[in-house]
Amino acid sequence: METFKLYNGVDMPCIGFGTDRTFVFIRKNILAGMVDFLKDITIGHGYHWKRDTSIIKIVKKAPQYDCHLFDTSSAYGQSERVLGKCLKKYSRDEYFIVTKLSNQEQREGDVRKALMRSLKHLNVDCVDLYLMHWPQTDTYLECWKQMEQLYKEGLARAIGVCNFKEHHFEELMKSAEIKPMVCQIESHPLFSQNKMLKYCKKNSIQMMAYTPTGRMDKRIRESEVLRTIAEIHHKDVAQVIMRWHYQRGVIPIANTTNLEHLQSNMNIFDFCLEQSEMESIDNMNIECRLRYDPDTVDFTKC
Repeated sequence: METFKLYNGVDMPCIGFGTDRTFVFIRKNILAGMVDFLKDITIGHGYHWKRDTSIIKIVKKAPQYDCHLFDTSSAYGQSERVLGKCLKKYSRDEYFIVTKLSNQEQREGDVRKALMRSLKHLNVDCVDLYLMHWPQTDTYLECWKQMEQLYKEGLARAIGVCNFKEHHFEELMKSAEIKPMVCQIESHPLFSQNKMLKYCKKNSIQMMAYTPTGRMDKRIRESEVLRTIAEIHHKDVAQVIMRWHYQRGVIPIANTTNLEHLQSNMNIFDFCLEQSEMESIDNMNIECRLRYDPDTVDFTKC
């Protein structure tokens, strides 16, 4: 797996797998967990059960298919536990773990406690990258100071942020001692975030992309631009998009419940997009955000 080097010298895989929210492990409240499970297998036709078990299968196999970067969050249900259980058969240097400080944990105010809980669930002594999930008003500045201390102690090899806009960075840097090493934001052909990418590159911040294929929105799935490029390179549309991210210097985090799709997402290093093709994909941008806007979101619901 090829890597991008963060400004502090840490090598980070250039593409990764996002676990999203999972439910399979029994929670501390066993009764609530069983109620959720029964609702899922009856009313929900086992959607979460099937989805979660497929994720377990994918995570166990992923390093064998050259996927070594795993993105999760304490806000994603039992996702950290899934990773901790599934990756324990691999040596620690075979995978790169990213987890996040949730908004609820920001409100609780004890970042050390939050990270230690995540480390226990992940079954590791330190995370490779610890991110602040959202720039929650009134909490993110103080929480960043605590993250800096945890980084200094070696509990995280790198620290960064998610869902920041330029004004959040400017406010943070008024009091920060350590500049974020990574910024994870929504980015895909309908919402390229090229302005934020330029800002990140100017400030030596590595950009990551979630929702990198735009959830295969119809406007992406049926795009003549993407279809034509895919045919030229004998690839599918998702592979073209993942390659577009890579050539921009962005780390895409893809989510799938299909092992074949994971293999396909990783198979983007045997072709190269021409500059004209890169520009054609850039021109698809219509500033269409598919997820929450950090300036307007209700932080208690994300």
